[in-house]
Amino acid sequence: MFISIKNRLIFLLIVFTLLPFILLRIMAYPRMQSDLQDVLIRNLDGIGHKQSELVTTWIHERTKDARVVANNPLMAKCAKITRDDKEYVDIVQYLEVVKSEYNYKDVLVSNDKGLVTIASAEESIGRDISKMDYFKQAVQGNTFVSSVTPSEIPLMNEFGEKELGVPTMFVSTPMKDRDGVVIGVVALRIDVGALNELMLSLKLGHTGETYLVNKDGYMITESRFTAHLKEMGLVKRRCALELKLINRETGELTNGVRECVAGNNGFNAKGYKDYSGITVLGVWRWLPEFNWGVIAEIDRDEGYGAAYNLKYIVSSILLVLAFPIVLVAYFIGRKASIPIIKLKEVTEKMASGDLTQRVDIKREDEIGVLANSFNAMAKSLDEKTKEIAASEKRYRELVSSVKEGIYQSEPGVEGVFTFINNAGAELLGYSRPEEVIGTKVKNIYVDSEDRRKLCEKLDKDGVWREFVSLCKRKNGENFYAERTSNLLRDGKGNPVAIYGVIRDISERKKAEMEIVESEKKYRMLFNSLKEGVYQCEPEVDGVFTWINQAGAKILGYKSPEEVIGTKVKDIYVNPDDRKKVVEKLLKEGGWKDFVSFCKRKNGERFYMERTSSLGTDDKGKPIRIEGIFRDITERKKLEEELQESERHHRQLLNSLKEGIYQCEPAEDGVFTWINQAGAEILGYSSPEEVVGTRVKDVYVNPDDRKELVEKLGKEGIWRDFTSYCKRKNGERFISERTCNLVRDENGKSIRIEGVFRDITER
Repeated sequence: MFISIKNRLIFLLIVFTLLPFILLRIMAYPRMQSDLQDVLIRNLDGIGHKQSELVTTWIHERTKDARVVANNPLMAKCAKITRDDKEYVDIVQYLEVVKSEYNYKDVLVSNDKGLVTIASAEESIGRDISKMDYFKQAVQGNTFVSSVTPSEIPLMNEFGEKELGVPTMFVSTPMKDRDGVVIGVVALRIDVGALNELMLSLKLGHTGETYLVNKDGYMITESRFTAHLKEMGLVKRRCALELKLINRETGELTNGVRECVAGNNGFNAKGYKDYSGITVLGVWRWLPEFNWGVIAEIDRDEGYGAAYNLKYIVSSILLVLAFPIVLVAYFIGRKASIPIIKLKEVTEKMASGDLTQRVDIKREDEIGVLANSFNAMAKSLDEKTKEIAASEKRYRELVSSVKEGIYQSEPGVEGVFTFINNAGAELLGYSRPEEVIGTKVKNIYVDSEDRRKLCEKLDKDGVWREFVSLCKRKNGENFYAERTSNLLRDGKGNPVAIYGVIRDISERKKAEMEIVESEKKYRMLFNSLKEGVYQCEPEVDGVFTWINQAGAKILGYKSPEEVIGTKVKDIYVNPDDRKKVVEKLLKEGGWKDFVSFCKRKNGERFYMERTSSLGTDDKGKPIRIEGIFRDITERKKLEEELQESERHHRQLLNSLKEGIYQCEPAEDGVFTWINQAGAEILGYSSPEEVVGTRVKDVYVNPDDRKELVEKLGKEGIWRDFTSYCKRKNGERFISERTCNLVRDENGKSIRIEGVFRDITER
C-alpha cells in the first residue's frame, strides 16, 4: 500500500513526539506507582514489626520486675506477715519504692490461698484474689501477664477521678520458700497509660496510627483519634475496652482485626473499611504470648497520595501537548514533502528512460542542494553508464580484499546467494565462495523467520542498517551477525537483488549482555535496600551526585532527583561533621559506622549511622565519596532507655542490705559485679575493689567454691548454702547464700549470680 511521504512525515512527527509521553503513561507510570505502593507497605510493615518488638520488650521488663520482687529474700516472710511484725513497715516501704520507681499502680502480695497479706495500697490488704486468673496462674508456678481488663475495684483514672472498671492489667509470679514450694503470689498492677504512650509514640503521617487489640476484637490501647471518636459517638470515655473494631456497614470485625485475632501476620495493600468507616491500608501482627494483636493503619488516600497525583499530572501533560503537536506536525510535514514529491515525479520519468528531465527547485537548503545534485546526476548518468563495467570489476576485487563479508542474493525469502567474497565465505564456515553460491540464504539463520523479516523490511524501506540476528556456520556453530542490507530494484521498481555487508559480533554481543545484566543487578540491588546508598563530590562543600530511593526517603525527599545537586553538609545539624568526614577519608580512605546528628528536608532531626569510602583515580586524586547510611534514631532511643532502666535497677540493688553479685561460672572465676552491701560484707569500701578478684579467695576452704560450681552445673541452683568465709583483712565469718547458674540459648554457662548475707551472729 502506497503512503505518501507527506502523510508519512506527518505521522512520524506525531508518533515520535508523542511516543515518549505515551510510553511514560503506559509503562513508566504503573511501575512507579507500584514501587511507591510497595515502599509504603514495607514501611508500614516495618512500623508494625517495630511496635510488636517494643510491646514484647516492655512486657518482658515488667515480668522481670515481678521476678526481682518475688526473689527478694525479704519477701519470703510476706505469706504469713501481719501488721504487728517488725518487718511489716520495711516491706511496705520497699513495695512503695517498687511502685513509684517503676510506675506501677499497685504492688500486692498474697498467701497461697489468695488472701492479700501486704500491699502498697491500703485498700488492697485483706482482699481475696483466689478467683483471679493472675493468681491461679502464678500459684501454679507460672509468671503470668493478664490481658487488659476492667478493674475490679475503683481506681484513679486518667481524669483524676476514682472509677470502677478502669482498664488495668497484672503481672504475677510465684513466691517460693527455700525448698522451691510456692508459698504466695506477687502481683504488680500495671499502669496501662504507659502502654498507651508506647503505642502513640510513633506517628504515621496525618491519619496513621498503631494500636493493640485483644482476641475479642476490642481496642485495648487508646487511639490517637479518641476525641474525634467521641464526637462520632463511638466511645464515651475512652477507646480501651469500649471500642469494638467492627465495620459499621457489615457489623463484622474489620479485615485487619479479623485476620489478626485469627493468629495471622499480614497486610492489606488494597484497602478496607476501618472502625470509623474510612478506607485504610493495614499491617497486623499477632502476639500469641499475650493474646494481643498489633495493628498499624493509615488512610489509603494519604498513603497512596503520591501515586494518585503522579497519574493526574502525566495524563494532563499528555492531553495538553497532543493538539499543538498534531498541528505543528501537519504544517512541517506538508512543507517538507512538496519538493520531495516533485523530485519523485521527475525520478519516475527518468526511470522510464527520459534522461532529459530536470528538477526545477530553487532553494537554499539541503533540498535545493539535492535538486542541483539530481540535475548534475542526470547529466552525467550516460557517462557513468559506460564506466559501470570497468567499475564493477574493480569493485569485485576490492570487495574480495576487505575483512567484512560482502554478499548478493536473490530478493525473495527462498532466495539463494549469487555472490559472496572470501571473508563472507570464511565467516559462514566455508573454504571458498563457490561453496556458498547457490545455497539458500535462510539456511544461515537459526530462526528462519529472521529472513522473512529482513525481506519485508527491505521491501518496505529499501535498507536495513545494523540488523542483528543469531546465525549458524556450516558446521552448526552459532554466532551473532550484524549486517547492513539494501534492496536493489530495476527500472520498473521490481526487486532484483539484495546486497549487503555482514560481520561476526559474537564477542561484542557477549560483552554488551554482560554489561546490561550487571547494571540491571546492581540497580535492582541498590533500589531494594532499606539503607541509603549515595555518591557525592569529595569536597567539604560537595554536592550529592547520586542516591538511591531509600536514601532520598530517609532525608525526607520523595525522589533521588530532588537530592542530587544539594550540598551534603546541609544534612548535618553541625556542619563541622562534614569537615571531619572529609578529613578522615582523605587521611585513611574509609570510615565505618560513623554516627552523627542530621536533619531531614523538613528540619526533623535524627541519628544517622554511615560507612563511607573515598574513590580516587589512577593518580590517587579524590574523585568522589561513596557510602551507605541508615536512620538509627529508634535504636539510639532504645539504647538510652535501656541504660536508664539498668541505672534504676543498679540503684535498687545497691539499696539492699544483702550482698548481691555476679561472677564467671568457672572455679577460678572472678567477680564481674557486686552491690555496695556485698562489698562491705567482704571488707571492701566500694564494689570496684571487688570486681576482678577471684571468688574462691573469699572461702576459708577453697574446695567450697569447687563444690558450689559442681552443684550448680548439675542442678542450676543451690539455696541457703552455708560456708566459712573471710574478709579482705582476714577476719572470718559465716556466709549463707543462694546461687543460680545462668545459661545462654544454647545451654552454655555464662555466669553465676546470687544473694549472700553474714549470719555469724545468728
